[in-house]
Amino acid sequence: MTPTRHSAYDLKVFLDEYEKYVKHVLQTTQAEIERLIRSWEQPSYWAKYKSGKSIPIPTPVRTAFTRIKRPEQVVDKILRKPQLFPEGLRAASFIKMTDTVGVRVVVYFLRHIPLIDRDFRSSDTIEIVEDEKPIAYMSAEQARILSLEHLEQREKQSGYRSVHYNARLKKSALPPELRPTFEIQVRTAVQDLWSALEHHLGYKPIKRIHSTAKTQLRILSKMLEAIDEHFNFLYEELNRYQDEQEFEVTNVLTAESLPSVLGEVGINCNQRDINNILTLLYSRGVETVQQMLDLATPRRLEIIRNTYLSLLGRDPLNLEVIATLATIHGAADDNEEIQRIKLQIDYLSTTDQIRQESRIDGMD
Repeated sequence: MTPTRHSAYDLKVFLDEYEKYVKHVLQTTQAEIERLIRSWEQPSYWAKYKSGKSIPIPTPVRTAFTRIKRPEQVVDKILRKPQLFPEGLRAASFIKMTDTVGVRVVVYFLRHIPLIDRDFRSSDTIEIVEDEKPIAYMSAEQARILSLEHLEQREKQSGYRSVHYNARLKKSALPPELRPTFEIQVRTAVQDLWSALEHHLGYKPIKRIHSTAKTQLRILSKMLEAIDEHFNFLYEELNRYQDEQEFEVTNVLTAESLPSVLGEVGINCNQRDINNILTLLYSRGVETVQQMLDLATPRRLEIIRNTYLSLLGRDPLNLEVIATLATIHGAADDNEEIQRIKLQIDYLSTTDQIRQESRIDGMD
């Protein structure tokens, strides 16, 4: 198909129309998606999938962000793919485009990709556009291992790996007929690193690239794929071991038993925080399972939460609960415990304020 020629006037009218579309449609959609992905970063959102005593990483989402396609990118795509956009530089072209809004979700490990897929398919806020089947850029073998055979599998010579969905919001301030389709890319932290480095190199696996460069890309891709799988294996093993870990109340708290012990009293912890938590607890004389269980009674946990609500207007974070429990260990009575809780909140508030002021000073 021969590309349609466009005048400068056509381009100006098109850009003006796209600017209005961004303002009245895409920015509204982006804001609504931003609110949604902020909830994905909260452990409470994923609690429904908790099957064991502990989740070393309470949320699978490492980072998530959105972007609106720039005008020049929209024009470039329409001109490069006239078979997809026969209307050319007309509003109908950007309205039918499925990635004017893009969402990237970066998870920690391969195991988290099928969890995200499961959540998308059961979501009451987004719907997957099934007439454009989600694409898993991975090998058929990896898709089988991750139980993603229901996705279309493709492999790119460059080694790029990710899962792409086209989706729409089920709930929006916009009427259904105006809600745009947007693209969600889901990938691991390792896959995201590969994508960023490949993009920075600017290599594309086309014929004119030297065979040595293409070979290097394939080698690096396989190496990073192996690293991703090894990290996933370690995560699976650690998760399984901590889930199966049995402990006696007389045992010393360890990195293996701590998540299960905290889980007994309703506290989650990130895997990366375990050593710091143990150091804090040991420094306050809390060294055994029994001491931790005696300290984290329902009554004390309720007092801590109520005090945070009263002074800060919010519930304490899990780490704040643990730090406050360590602070009140050894208090003589209830009054001293409450006094220590208030002092701990003051200390944390002051520390946060100093940190914020330091960031501002560093920007001057």
